[in-house]
Amino acid sequence: MNLGDILATSGLPPTGYPAGGEREWLFGDDLENYRRIGGHPIYGEHDIIYRFNSLGYRCPDFDAAADIRIAAVGCSCVFGHGLPQPALFHEIFAERLRRESNQKVVLWNLGKCGASNDYISRILYLALPRLDPHIVLVNFTYGARREYVSVQNQLVSYNTAFRPADEVVKGICGHFAALSSRFDDQLNFFKNYKAVEFLLAGRPWLFSHVNPREFAPVTAQMDLSRHAGGLPTVDQARDGIHPGPESHRLLAEGYWAKFTALGGTGPGCGRVLQTKSRGSV
Repeated sequence: MNLGDILATSGLPPTGYPAGGEREWLFGDDLENYRRIGGHPIYGEHDIIYRFNSLGYRCPDFDAAADIRIAAVGCSCVFGHGLPQPALFHEIFAERLRRESNQKVVLWNLGKCGASNDYISRILYLALPRLDPHIVLVNFTYGARREYVSVQNQLVSYNTAFRPADEVVKGICGHFAALSSRFDDQLNFFKNYKAVEFLLAGRPWLFSHVNPREFAPVTAQMDLSRHAGGLPTVDQARDGIHPGPESHRLLAEGYWAKFTALGGTGPGCGRVLQTKSRGSV
């Protein structure tokens, strides 16, 4: 992907995942690894399907009509690597909102594996005019990750766990590793958090973090009334790495408790949604 791809002028950019397709296995959630680690206590070889919309996001197409529209954004923890779609924290939140409000709810999952906080603020900027969600759920990711476009006009998603085979990408990642510091990571998180806060002003939104200790130095600059907590790891997904279904259920409880505390429930879940009253798309 290049700069033109990731700054799509007509809406959201494609993810690069199989557009309109489905897969039983994806990336590190693969059959060989599954058998190597001895399977999973809950999910078998055919229990998870990754279904993608026409742009490669793991959610309905973006023209889906609903009374309440929710967008969730983050890294693989939001994408749901190694988990069936209904087990994800934002899907649990959306399902509870359907029951409580007795309205049609659509959940758009903008999560992408390996994504950075740079991605989160960028994709929200591009998504908001197109999707106009009533509620946004953000799960900030690890601070060391970055988006970088090389002199060859190639997007590089820097991730400390990424081991690239391409020599150009390997060199870029090496430079990032040499320049990285936890202080710069904290500054970058601060900039992305503030960008998200500004973009979502006047719109109901909540956030969590894969590791809340990472943002501790900048909490004085954050609206912690919107903080739903961290994503715990009390169990594992099918890949043996990512948080499992119970971890997601616990985070969903944190989001719902915060949503309730901010006035989101009540007749038709209306009070917190009155700021967004365009109706169905």
